[in-house]
Amino acid sequence: MISRVTITDIAEKCGVSIKTVSRVLNQSPDVKPATRDKVLAAMKEEGYQVNLFARGLKGSRTNIIIVFIDRHQEEHFSLWHNIMIKYLIQYAKKNNLKIVISPSNSEEYLEDETDGFYLLSSGVADGAILLENVKNDKRVEYLEEHGIPYVVFGEPEDEEIYSVSLDNYDVGYKGGSYLKGRGFRDIVFMLGETRFLSNQRRIRGFLDAIEGSGINHEVIPGIDTIEKAYRETLSILDRRRVDAFFVSGDERAIGVYRAIYEKSLRIPKDVAVLGIDNIPQGEYMFPPMSTIDQDFEKLAGECIWRVVVLLRGDVPQDIKKKVLVPGGIIERDST
Repeated sequence: MISRVTITDIAEKCGVSIKTVSRVLNQSPDVKPATRDKVLAAMKEEGYQVNLFARGLKGSRTNIIIVFIDRHQEEHFSLWHNIMIKYLIQYAKKNNLKIVISPSNSEEYLEDETDGFYLLSSGVADGAILLENVKNDKRVEYLEEHGIPYVVFGEPEDEEIYSVSLDNYDVGYKGGSYLKGRGFRDIVFMLGETRFLSNQRRIRGFLDAIEGSGINHEVIPGIDTIEKAYRETLSILDRRRVDAFFVSGDERAIGVYRAIYEKSLRIPKDVAVLGIDNIPQGEYMFPPMSTIDQDFEKLAGECIWRVVVLLRGDVPQDIKKKVLVPGGIIERDST
């Protein structure tokens, strides 16, 4: 079996970066002649075959968009991602765009043949969508430096970045206000990592909603899987009784449900559960779970439309660079 030589192999052999090898392939003038000769010699020696498809597309439109999903410690996909991607693909097809999904790390970017950034640098893809973002996101820096059209699905700090997002402050505020209005006095708010700006805004909204109410509360970040939600709920219920769990992500609330039942407690008589996202499975849990809805279709449509106008270069003067879509409470039997 023949092992295909990659751009990474050539970079390692020459002691240079993958980006330098890519520049040689693309005949960039920003490479020293000696380095260029060294890389070309290594390619010949190792039998490296240039990706003619990618080279042929360089400089022309391919209508391929990379959707970058944060790796989440290799827990890439959730039910939320599946639903969001479904609608992104739906709107992409309507606009003659093709979607390629790539795991990525918001704290760095890779440019090897297993990552979407390689497709962007090779000219195989035209633009990108970042699903979720963090403070000082390295992927944003890369896209800006290379002039690649992109849209952030999230709430970046820079107001000049084109972005589409659920209004996460509003989500936290509505959730806190709803539970307060229902008379719950001891609330645990579970959500994912605070490095994601969306979670930071949800916390702020929740705390503002219950400020001055005398409600006992606990905010627990880093709960980004069903298992973590399950184990954390067991631990909390071992220590004390609470009367409501507010869970950022309906999928994670599945773990909360199980832990509550294992403690021989009843939902909502003994403890209530409010989720976020309104995934279809929530309606079929027992009891059906109350949640904060989000308009997946509108979010995806706004996102793809912005990608399209950025690719075409005919951006309307009155376009909103930042779109926030409010959520709404869906009350079911869990509260």
